[in-house]
Amino acid sequence: MSVEAMLSFLKSCDTEGRLGFQVAVQCAPVLKDVKISNLMTAPRGGWQCIRERLKQSQVICVPLYRGEEKEVLFLYRYERLEAHLKDGRVRCFLGNCGYEEYGVAAVLKLLRKRYREYAGEGGDFPHELGVLLEYPVEDVEGFIANRGQNSLMARYWKVYHNRQEAERVFRVYDEAKEQALWEIVRGSSLGEVVV
Repeated sequence: MSVEAMLSFLKSCDTEGRLGFQVAVQCAPVLKDVKISNLMTAPRGGWQCIRERLKQSQVICVPLYRGEEKEVLFLYRYERLEAHLKDGRVRCFLGNCGYEEYGVAAVLKLLRKRYREYAGEGGDFPHELGVLLEYPVEDVEGFIANRGQNSLMARYWKVYHNRQEAERVFRVYDEAKEQALWEIVRGSSLGEVVV
């Protein structure tokens, strides 16, 4: 989608259209069911609007952090996240981060606590978030070991292993974003964009 088309749409749309556009830009892969979860930043109160618009879908929206002016939201598909949390490498990584329970509710509860400590009090960044966003465990480990430097490439995440597979995944995410944005621009509601 061209920058001109996006700007034209944003100039002419209402608040709901802008919010739908923002969600599509930041979370299209989860809306189109090619990714388990996404993170986004929204104005304060945005999560309730987004949650309302997604309530008939399989996408769940929860706040990780609510500041005075913005909220950091975690959008996810419950069944896919539940299956992801059963993966041995994911559990091992989470266990090394201090997780003792691996159900969706327990993991999200601890993640929210740790993210709030990070965002509100300057605590350590919860790197397990990368694994919950479906970044490959080896790339999250590479990010930690390299302190965010020396990646092979960076797009949706910083890649430290298997560049070819990451490029394939990035193309799928780009296609999902393009499709979601066109649907929003053509007048679809956020709920209609969700697969």
